[in-house]
Amino acid sequence: MSDDLLYYVFIPVSAAVASIWIIRKIREFQWGWVKDKYPLNDRIYIITGANTGLGFETTKALVCRGGTVIMACRSLERANEAISKIRQVTGEGTMIPLCLDLGSFDSIEKFADKIKDEYSNFNCLIENAGLAVNGDEKTTEGFEVHFGVNHLGHFFLTDLLKDVIKSNNSRIVVVSSRMHERAKIDFDNLGKYVAPKPGDRMNHMYNNSKLMNFYFARQLYKQGYDAHVLCPGLCHTDFFRHYNPKWYHYVLFSPIAWWYLRSGEQGAQNIIYAATDNINTTTKNPANGYIIKDMKQAKSRVTFSDEIGDRLWNESMKLCRLARTLKK
Repeated sequence: MSDDLLYYVFIPVSAAVASIWIIRKIREFQWGWVKDKYPLNDRIYIITGANTGLGFETTKALVCRGGTVIMACRSLERANEAISKIRQVTGEGTMIPLCLDLGSFDSIEKFADKIKDEYSNFNCLIENAGLAVNGDEKTTEGFEVHFGVNHLGHFFLTDLLKDVIKSNNSRIVVVSSRMHERAKIDFDNLGKYVAPKPGDRMNHMYNNSKLMNFYFARQLYKQGYDAHVLCPGLCHTDFFRHYNPKWYHYVLFSPIAWWYLRSGEQGAQNIIYAATDNINTTTKNPANGYIIKDMKQAKSRVTFSDEIGDRLWNESMKLCRLARTLKK
């Protein structure tokens, strides 16, 4: 009986587990890792959402290489907790926590003023922060939260810092997603919540914000900025914390996540790569529809339109100016 158990149960199960492990390692190899780890002692990076998920892993990697990271976070308490965790790994580099709520123009303006006054020599702005929620939530100014935080908050921040970015020739790294290929910009409802259609399994508001991220990076590149756009890949981080998952979701999802999703450290590789290496070329760049994916430039399936890009830029600028005018 024991021999039958060994033959019919243990060996097949072991073979299945080994196969899954091998597939996982192949995936990790295909996703890629940053290989060039030269010192970053003279470099200053601003990372939005630096205390958690991909932002945390990116911060840790840059600090381990001696870089200085300005951690732009909504909560200084959580930023300092992240610093303590990173300090357990490395004594290199410098981390500076600053408060930034991308859902509040007041917070964005105060943060930008602080940067211009004290850290205007920064080398790279990594626009990483983002969220995905269910339902209709709004920013302080009343914008739908995916549009307001994922797109307009970063747009406004970049506009406020544009002079120092130009003077330093600082790099701008925009974290988008492959989900931009499943999106469409609805100018009739820009900044407003639109309920999903029956049977729609995708978060269309999030997807739309990721397409706006790509268009934003594309416009920046066309205007002469050193702009890069990337997809970190599907990652197993706390990104979906706003969905309030149940305990059984973790039980059911964890095996799938381990097999299919990247870790936070793996997902951060594309961000680190975009922030530290020379990637864009005259042909492969955001203006021509290229996005950094799996440590290389990949062509987006989207047929980008200069008309849509210009319109999104102009409409975003109008909304920023209108929101600031109403507060005066």
